Amino acid sequence: MMPMTLTDQHLSPSPVNIAADRPPTQPPSASPAPLVDIVIPVYNEASVLAASVTTLRNYLHDRFPFTWRITIADNASTDTTWQVATTLALTLDGVRAIHLDQKGRGRALRTAWQANDAAIVAYMDVDLSTGLDALLPLIAPLVSGHSDVAIGSRLASGSSVARGPRRELISRTYNTILHTVFGNGFRDAQCGFKAVRTPVADVLVPMVRDNEWFFDTELLLLAERNGLRVHEVPVTWIDDPDSRVHVAKTARDDLRGVLRLVADFGRGHGRADLGPAAREPLADDFGRQVVVFGKIGVLSTLVSLLLFLWLRGSTGAVMANLIAVGSTAVGNTWANRRYTFGYRDARGRGRHYMGGVAIALAGLGLTSLALANVAGSLAQVLVLLTAWSLTTVARFALLRRWVFRGRA
Repeated sequence: MMPMTLTDQHLSPSPVNIAADRPPTQPPSASPAPLVDIVIPVYNEASVLAASVTTLRNYLHDRFPFTWRITIADNASTDTTWQVATTLALTLDGVRAIHLDQKGRGRALRTAWQANDAAIVAYMDVDLSTGLDALLPLIAPLVSGHSDVAIGSRLASGSSVARGPRRELISRTYNTILHTVFGNGFRDAQCGFKAVRTPVADVLVPMVRDNEWFFDTELLLLAERNGLRVHEVPVTWIDDPDSRVHVAKTARDDLRGVLRLVADFGRGHGRADLGPAAREPLADDFGRQVVVFGKIGVLSTLVSLLLFLWLRGSTGAVMANLIAVGSTAVGNTWANRRYTFGYRDARGRGRHYMGGVAIALAGLGLTSLALANVAGSLAQVLVLLTAWSLTTVARFALLRRWVFRGRA
């Protein structure tokens, strides 16, 4: 089905029927484009759509300081949602409607966001579970240029959330998995309340492969992978008991998406040419690197010391040191590669591990020589801790200037 011409909705809010995955066309208009286009993706929401859109429109008209437009994106509803959407688009200034032939929340956002003339594209759920007082804090960092993506977060400090224990547990578990696997900075990937600067969306959205609920997570992980800033806004959020989300299926699909991105990122995929939208990397990240390296070093030292004390009596001090330090060398290198120096893909991985382990083995040789000439339990522990401290300083310098010199 070919799309009809989409005119500016402040002048002539005609609804548009769009074939799946095809963005609407937007010819030049005499009216200026809005700063923000807020998309409401819907599927079989005829009973609440009119009330929600009216509530949102009244809020924007009375309290929102920027120019705006509301886009209702009906993705293949089977009830009267499309009829309600077209009526709203024809009777309310600032409202337009588009219809897709296939389901998928991600597909609806992809279609509404692409070829969009607004400077910022956003979306929120039709149930208005997120309090509208968070809308301005969501948009303001993008207007100022402080951030590239802004998201509502139910897990951020200051949020007020009312939902059942099952959904709370699933949400927290999922976001913990994301943080463990990807080391991402954002805390809530799934809240239906997000905004993106359009130049960024133009680059990242075509890279997102998912058309369902994982769309949000994939977009955010791609944003962070490309050095973009994600701003989190604490929200007031009340669970909708009539939600169309099938929790179990969505959870399975999300986990499959996580595994796919692990494989993609591991092969070096996911890098984008953002052009003018790219953020300049820091010239020097020394302070943060020292602190993170120190945290990893303390944890590695504690593990190694416990192993040394446990094995010393049966294997001797030198062999216990070899086992204790050798057992943490690979893990220490992995943690420093990922968290201290920020490598989370396959670039230089072999060289990094070889260099990190080589440095660890050199330090191991020095500490073993020191232990070989010391007797007594307390003296051995003191010599070992001193030697480890000295080799740790040298290790950081070598990792920074040799192994991971590209991120120094």
